[in-house]
Amino acid sequence: MKVFYPHEIDAINAFLDEGRILAVPTETVFGLCVKYDNFSAVTKLMKLKQREMGSGKVFALMVFAKTEIARFATVSALAQTIIDKYLPGELTIVLPKNPDFKNQYFDNFTTVGLRVPNHQFLQKLLEKTGALMMTSANLRGEAPARTFTEALTLPMDGIIRGAAGGGEPTTVVAVDDKIKVLRQGKIHFKVLLHNCP
Repeated sequence: MKVFYPHEIDAINAFLDEGRILAVPTETVFGLCVKYDNFSAVTKLMKLKQREMGSGKVFALMVFAKTEIARFATVSALAQTIIDKYLPGELTIVLPKNPDFKNQYFDNFTTVGLRVPNHQFLQKLLEKTGALMMTSANLRGEAPARTFTEALTLPMDGIIRGAAGGGEPTTVVAVDDKIKVLRQGKIHFKVLLHNCP
C-alpha cells in the first residue's frame, strides 16, 4: 500500500488517475475516494464496499466549491438555501441528477449526492483533481474508520497520512420539495427545519 503525505498533491492526483482507491482524512471520518469518471476504479470501489448497482445505495461526489453542484444536479430554491447555509460542511445533499450529466455509473440513478468539504487538505486536493467519488472508509456492516491506524486495515491501494476530525459521518439529506433525512450526523433535522423555509 502506498502512503502519501498531504503536500504530495500532484503524486496523489497521478495515483488516482491510475484508477486507484485512496483513503483520505476528512473533517468527519476517513473516506475512500476514486475518480468518478474512471469506471474501472468505480467498479473496484463497489466491490470493496460490496455494493451492487441495483442496491439503491449511491456513492456521493465531493466537489471543490458550491458552484460546482449545478454541473451534476438540479438545484431547487430550497436546495440552494440549504447549500448556501451548510456547505462547505458536514452535510451531503442528495438532489435530482442534472439531465446533462452523463456518466457510466451515475446514468443508473436519478439522484446524486454531493458534498463540499470544510477541510484544508481536501480543498487543495479537489482543486487539483476535480470532483471525486467518495464513501466512508469501512467494509459493509462495520463502523467507519476514524483514525489513520483504523483505515490502514482496509484493502485499498493508498492512504493519506493525517488525522480525520473524528466526529460522526456527515448528515445526508434528500431535497426535492421537502427535506428528508437519510442519515443523521452532526447537523440535525430540526436545525435544518428551523433554519430553512
